[in-house]
Amino acid sequence: MSRLQTLTGACAALFVAASLGAQTPHVTAATPEQAGAYLLIVGSCHDCHTPNWVESGGKTSKDSLMTGRGLGFMGPWGVNYAKNLRVIADRQGEEHWVKTLKTADDGDGQLPMPWHNTALMSDDDLRAMWKYIKSLGPSQGERIPRGVKPGKAPASPYIDLKVVTPDTTKKP
Repeated sequence: MSRLQTLTGACAALFVAASLGAQTPHVTAATPEQAGAYLLIVGSCHDCHTPNWVESGGKTSKDSLMTGRGLGFMGPWGVNYAKNLRVIADRQGEEHWVKTLKTADDGDGQLPMPWHNTALMSDDDLRAMWKYIKSLGPSQGERIPRGVKPGKAPASPYIDLKVVTPDTTKKP
């Protein structure tokens, strides 16, 4: 084998390896909407963004899917509410949706939304989620309260996510 053949073979192997490595994993389904529906379930998005999803074991009406929740989540960040993603998908184009989920809303994203997870998702998966949410149609949900800054009292029900360290000292 000549040096040129060896070099050509090595370059071809590197090109193939680089091409395969450049592929970002993503969910495949018959349609992007089906992939998006699947991702919203396995990503636990409905747990916060669909009213009564957890309580009903995922048996809620299509009209309530991704309509947000008036129940807040309190932590050191204040109180945040799961937004109505149908309204957001209606307002945002697909590109803006992807950018928002990749950049934690340009750094303004608040907990308990798992921005660190959405930043790792493929653009294809984020687009599939947007397409599925858009396919649900206009929102029918309640108005979601605005977040409340730390130290302020919310006017709606909330779940306190405060970390409590138990007293481990022995008592006589």
